[in-house]
Amino acid sequence: MLVILTCRETDAWPQELKLAHMVESNGKTQKRKDSSRIAMKDTDDVHASLMDLAEDGTWLYEDFEPDRKWPTGWVTQYVQLMFRTFRESRTRILSKLKVLESVLLCLLVSLVWFQLPRIEETLRDRMGAIFFTIIHWGFTPLFDAVSSFPMERVVIHKERSAGWYRLSAYYLAKMTSELPLILLQPAIFVIVSYWCVGLNGVGPFFGTVLVVMVNAIAGQSIGLFLGIACMDFRRAMTIATIIMMAIMLLGGFYTRNLPFWLDWIKYLSFLHYSFHSAMVLEFTDAAPVMCAASANASHFSQCLQPNVTSVSSQDVLKFYHVDLQFWEYFMPLFIFIVVFRLAGYLVLRFIYRPQSG
Repeated sequence: MLVILTCRETDAWPQELKLAHMVESNGKTQKRKDSSRIAMKDTDDVHASLMDLAEDGTWLYEDFEPDRKWPTGWVTQYVQLMFRTFRESRTRILSKLKVLESVLLCLLVSLVWFQLPRIEETLRDRMGAIFFTIIHWGFTPLFDAVSSFPMERVVIHKERSAGWYRLSAYYLAKMTSELPLILLQPAIFVIVSYWCVGLNGVGPFFGTVLVVMVNAIAGQSIGLFLGIACMDFRRAMTIATIIMMAIMLLGGFYTRNLPFWLDWIKYLSFLHYSFHSAMVLEFTDAAPVMCAASANASHFSQCLQPNVTSVSSQDVLKFYHVDLQFWEYFMPLFIFIVVFRLAGYLVLRFIYRPQSG
């Protein structure tokens, strides 16, 4: 709610939307269709209006009925919007520059943390590799989603004002069409870097891939909400940056002992749950960690005892205050996904709805 109030301090719907609304008709289906077609002429091909005519003047969709409230059925709207959004999102999410960025970062992670030995001295390095993967594939979809929706606002507003499709069809089509694009790069990133770093075996590997992908969806959900709630691009990016820094600091890697009056805030960070889920996978049923070469340099009390050369992975989790089971860290990620996606829909539905008349 604070984000919405902050964004609405300025006119969230810019002047071009008001002008677009003035050219929309107030009644007849044919006039609405013509005005929408004219409005779409100057936009990219992937943003062409869903409701379009074939070259011979016939309607493209068999279920078109101009006398109904919605010219086509929900399924037709959803399918056509899904393909349209997929084409547009593919060029944005899988652009050559972003693919190159992912390849270079994957190579960098693999080289910097290559085949870490399972010793106490490299514990923080191991955790660093995990945390970097989590934050990168949490924030990349977040910022992409923040920037994508303001760019689509004019087209969406015009088409909704023209009554071409239901909001639910558009919103679900956007979420489902972008899902495989969002998940592809983090999955490949983990598949390569996991084995290069030398993390914990085959079983936890599949769990780590799942955690990183769900983490990416959670990040995208937050970004989608911010992009919808704050239609001003610069204001949305500013708010997203502030939230990103707060989430990162509370993720569990940089801060282990928060003041008691701030400790509860970490539970509002989706990175907290993703990072701790990955930590549980890395240090459950894993090989023991060799104690530091110098007993005085060890942080584990077990290593100070005579004839003790290693510490169990479970003791490592206890030392870093990872006390819950995997599913207790993993399941809250779905709460972030559902809450922020539903909030984005409600903002579009009730706050930024097109004006009538």
